[in-house]
Amino acid sequence: MMNKKYILYAMLWLCCVGSLSAQSYKIGDLYTAPGGSKGIVYYVHPDGSGGWVVALNDASTGCAWGAATDVPGLSNQNPTYSQSQQLLNDTAGYANTQTLRSYQNNSTSYAAGKVDFAHGWELPSPAQLSMLYGQLPFVATAITNAGGTALAYDWYWCSAEKDASNAWRVTFGVGANSGYFNSVAKSTSCRVRAVRSFTNSSVTYDTALTYQWNTGSTQPYINVNPAQTTTYTVTATTDYGCSNTAEQTVLVGSGSAQTIYDTICKGAGYEANGFSLSEDETQTAGTLTRTRTMTTSGCSSNLTLQLKVNEPVASTTSATAHGSYNWNGVTYYESGDYTQTFTAANGCDSVVTLHLTLTDPPGVTVVATEDTICEGNEVTLQAIVPGGVPVYYVPTVAVGDILCTDGSTVKPSDWPVAGKTAMGVVCYVDSTGEHGWAIHRYDQGTSLRWNPNGQNADIPTLTNYADALGAITDFDGYNNTLKIRAAGSSAQYPAAYAVDINNDWYLPAAGQLRIIYSEFVLLNASLQIIGGSQFPMEMNYYYLSSSEVNETNAWYVNYFGYVYPSLKTNTGRVRSVRNF
Repeated sequence: MMNKKYILYAMLWLCCVGSLSAQSYKIGDLYTAPGGSKGIVYYVHPDGSGGWVVALNDASTGCAWGAATDVPGLSNQNPTYSQSQQLLNDTAGYANTQTLRSYQNNSTSYAAGKVDFAHGWELPSPAQLSMLYGQLPFVATAITNAGGTALAYDWYWCSAEKDASNAWRVTFGVGANSGYFNSVAKSTSCRVRAVRSFTNSSVTYDTALTYQWNTGSTQPYINVNPAQTTTYTVTATTDYGCSNTAEQTVLVGSGSAQTIYDTICKGAGYEANGFSLSEDETQTAGTLTRTRTMTTSGCSSNLTLQLKVNEPVASTTSATAHGSYNWNGVTYYESGDYTQTFTAANGCDSVVTLHLTLTDPPGVTVVATEDTICEGNEVTLQAIVPGGVPVYYVPTVAVGDILCTDGSTVKPSDWPVAGKTAMGVVCYVDSTGEHGWAIHRYDQGTSLRWNPNGQNADIPTLTNYADALGAITDFDGYNNTLKIRAAGSSAQYPAAYAVDINNDWYLPAAGQLRIIYSEFVLLNASLQIIGGSQFPMEMNYYYLSSSEVNETNAWYVNYFGYVYPSLKTNTGRVRSVRNF
């Protein structure tokens, strides 16, 4: 399994001028990026903290991917049928784009150079583009309603490279079938539609402040892609020279043991790097050792914290001045209490508090949505006003949650102690955050036919879909299954009769199957936890939908993302779905 690479955003609010408010972006919502560009939300992370946005317009209606040379630093994606899951693991659009632009000298002749990378837009990875295709029924109208241009019935470039000569693309409606990956010569002309990450928070920056990150950036937020555990710092300064500094360490899981060294004063407690120590636990001076296993997105590392607890030294001084006051090289212009931290002779922080009636230097705290990531994964760093806490919309139920026989859902991390019986895994959650679809924990058949007779078996009550872009708008698997079963016996329609319709399980429609495909990595992980049968990630395994083409054909989906019409006499697998 390859490492995923995402975007790291750091955002800054200071001097109580900036503000932070909760947002609840959902699929289909219009999103305005910090730089003013806009797009439509098409994917939300299961924890609700953010997701991906698609641009309103193509960045190019036709361009080459690059020269026929191997790009250093870009992993070659050349999976066999049995390794096709590798492409769905690649969500590294930002890192891929960064590597491509650097190697191609930011050439605007190539796909990666067409996107507005400076403002956070990227050439999507295979997984990002595949997910976009699956969500087209939910976002297509939103794009055009926002004044954008509909995605064309054409091929779109991914940011992934197959080898020196070829790169990956996804079809958005070429012929009757679509939605699948295809590798092609890098000189081929394909379209480009940029995507970007977003967070479920709204930011107002204080433009009167000067920002300085240790990366060299002077913006109120930074995009970084750490390859190893890294500490980021930011200093904010007013026009009067008043400044303050904050930092955040982002741990990058490498699969090997890591040790973090940190220092606090006695009784301060500790909340960082995934460790939580109370004030009582830090009441004794000395060195505390704590260990944990950090696991995220499939990678894990053993992490040891060596925490030095020092005796704090505190003192207070008062000063009265007119207009301004200079204290240890810092000039203050407002009244308030200020502290400066020094190092005492014993190595502990020496905190001096100044009571002043002049200038509330800017206070800043960096808050991270996650403190541990795999190499290149996404985490949001936010430098906020004192006391500010980012609030995220967290769905009640998320993709990958386990649906139990009592109707409740359980997070995968809670399953070992839940004491319940699983009947499926959540594969889609609607805008309520409480309802959606779940897949059955097992296949209901591995070699079933839609209709063994095949010929002249059109079901009049069932809508016929002539092309894949129409088929993926069909989400009514329940009623489709009822109509198919009403049209004949189990001998005539074995796939539709294989599902337990009496207990609300049905044969999914083509649109439902395509969304399930987009979530394979997450679904297989949860299926493994509950002992269910995982989806076989091979191109020659086909799943039957309840969507019909005509009297002789129905829509099948294979797990390379291929939505295509096939004879009803052909065999395929059946995995039932139910609403919850």
